[in-house]
Amino acid sequence: MSKLRWYPFICILALFSCAGRIKQIDPEWTEEMFFRQARLAMDEYRYKRALYYYGVFLVRYPENYQLAIVAEYERAFISYKMGNYAIASDLYNEIIRKYDESPYAMLYHPKFRRLCEIGLKNIEKKKFVNLRLFWRAREKAWAEQNGESITDTET
Repeated sequence: MSKLRWYPFICILALFSCAGRIKQIDPEWTEEMFFRQARLAMDEYRYKRALYYYGVFLVRYPENYQLAIVAEYERAFISYKMGNYAIASDLYNEIIRKYDESPYAMLYHPKFRRLCEIGLKNIEKKKFVNLRLFWRAREKAWAEQNGESITDTET
């Protein structure tokens, strides 16, 4: 009897656990459909799903250089938004490298290189701020251990 009580809960749990999975992508999807679905996923804060759509797009349409650079930038930006700064930095640098070395660079819109440079600067700023906060916390802990106090003064 007690096993029957848990059956509805297990069914509901199984239903919701499957709801987050990505369905197989229709082979008939156009390039625009990938971008539309990825943007919808981004609007819903489903970053992993958006990464998946951009990744499949890059596998399926590698010859579309103009949209491929957009998808690559979006993957870097999503990694940045997810807090994966090392991955985002690598992706940004890879895109910049393509602008410098790829024979198809003339097909890339120049704004994505600039956006990658901005992304790299933002990552460096975050590293600096986090490092500064880390040392400030260490200073405060030291002061408290030694009966001192630290006064923050901003000018």
